[in-house]
Amino acid sequence: MPIAFEPNIPSILAATADAAFLASFIKPVLLLASFLPFAWVISSRLEPDARINRMNVAAWNAAFVGTAIAALAAALLIPIFWVGWPIAVLLLVGVLFAYWKIRDAKVPEDRRFKLFSGEMQAKLEARRARRGIAAAQIAFTGPDGVARNVPEKDDELFPIHMRVEDLLVPALERRASRVEILPGRNGIVASALVDGVRVALAKLSPEETPPILDYIKRQADLDVEDRRRLQEAEFRLRGPTGDAAVTLTTSGSSAGQTLRLEFDRRTRLGRSYDTLGLHQNQKAVLAPLTEPEHRHGVVLVTAPAGQGLTTTGYALLGRHDAFTCNIKTLEEKVEFDLEGVDHVGWTTSDPTTPFATTLQSMLRRDPDIMLVGATNEPRVLSTAAGPGPDGPLLYVLMQQPGVAAAITEWCRSVGDLKAASRGLRAVTTQRLMRTLCPNCKQPAQTAPDQLRKLGIPERAAGQIQRAVGKIQPARNRIEDCPVCQGSGYLGQVAVFEVMPVDDDVRAQLLAGDLKAAVAEARRKKMLLLPEAALAKVVAGETSLEEFARVFAPKSAARPSAPRGSAAKS
Repeated sequence: MPIAFEPNIPSILAATADAAFLASFIKPVLLLASFLPFAWVISSRLEPDARINRMNVAAWNAAFVGTAIAALAAALLIPIFWVGWPIAVLLLVGVLFAYWKIRDAKVPEDRRFKLFSGEMQAKLEARRARRGIAAAQIAFTGPDGVARNVPEKDDELFPIHMRVEDLLVPALERRASRVEILPGRNGIVASALVDGVRVALAKLSPEETPPILDYIKRQADLDVEDRRRLQEAEFRLRGPTGDAAVTLTTSGSSAGQTLRLEFDRRTRLGRSYDTLGLHQNQKAVLAPLTEPEHRHGVVLVTAPAGQGLTTTGYALLGRHDAFTCNIKTLEEKVEFDLEGVDHVGWTTSDPTTPFATTLQSMLRRDPDIMLVGATNEPRVLSTAAGPGPDGPLLYVLMQQPGVAAAITEWCRSVGDLKAASRGLRAVTTQRLMRTLCPNCKQPAQTAPDQLRKLGIPERAAGQIQRAVGKIQPARNRIEDCPVCQGSGYLGQVAVFEVMPVDDDVRAQLLAGDLKAAVAEARRKKMLLLPEAALAKVVAGETSLEEFARVFAPKSAARPSAPRGSAAKS
């Protein structure tokens, strides 16, 4: 009787698998390609790294060896190679990943492992940034020139970024020169300065304000934890209106933090002399000062705060040839660099030395022309008066409301009418006015009695324009002007009062009679500030409404005499 044969199925399968493995060239190569790099990484990289970072070397070596044995067993003992080999690879990669995470949790950030090379990391971050920008309108670039990533939608910073955009995008679209976040009586208010007029942006709650301020400060690499000290930095942003340079200033008080963003400040400071807005008669007063024989004495350049004083100072300096004469400045802070001019920042040169002492030292070096920045430090004006009519030409900036106030303060600070008067060449003051949008301005209908009251000839009525802010692209459709965003105004221009100080005017100042000195200058065609402003109204550059906004709140003050015993009432 024949013996029945019952095959051992598991043994047959194992033998078949072994035969297939031995007969396959690719499978041993894959195993070697998995285990040899693992062994090299452990021996040449991870073991020395574990010793340097004081990891438990023995425990990690045991983990690595044990994982390698388990991975080899999985690859050899699992009958189906294409199941066992992936499991082996996962085991090897898993232990390396575990070491990476545990190790990085113990070391400083700058010593952590990077999964990608620097170039690959940069590309990945750029791709992530593009995904974020698709939902955002503003991206920042830090002071170091490195672009900041826009938070992705699932990032906890993304809502804060979008809240920042809610404030900045409307301001940028309206051509704001400044955005401020200030604590006030009724809460925290964000506002923008558009063509010199403050516009409310939003009211912020006390809860949302600190994250917004901290987020903006991080873009400029400022100290987020320091909420009291004055901090300043410059960075850039790219928004719906293009790129902009941003000057960020933050400080704090008992009322809370304040933040100010100024856009393209340096560009606005770099206006040329011819674009300031001086009348031809006023240019004629200042023109001789560019000639070497007249390049002596003091010009007081004055304006209230925020009325373009620094811009005018740089423009006056810029009309001189810096390559044929020695031009210097002394400023508490250098705001703009003129080519060829030696700018000296007082606080950066030596903040322990008084401003007046630094000025005296610089005057001893015989500059041809010098700009003296506005400062409240005592003795600065008396030091500037020292060289007199034979010294260099000095442009002295002063924050004063007008010519009369500036001369009064000058004489008081110098302390001697003769010393104050002998070197004085001219005094200027100014105000900023909005200019009409050329795209939407229209002729104004002005009553004859109003013209007479303002001293405007009736024949000039047809030249006067008004702000509209609207256009009519179709018969039945009226919309905001796209150029001025509906405000009716586009940009600003300065109006000036320039008082020449010749021998006749100087004689009145020496007598202490400021009123007579102004009257003498008026006889020589000196334009008062309101008259210069009305000339721009008649020229169609600005409007009567803008004239009223700038000049109506304060009636024109009559000139007062210099204070002191030598002044006449």
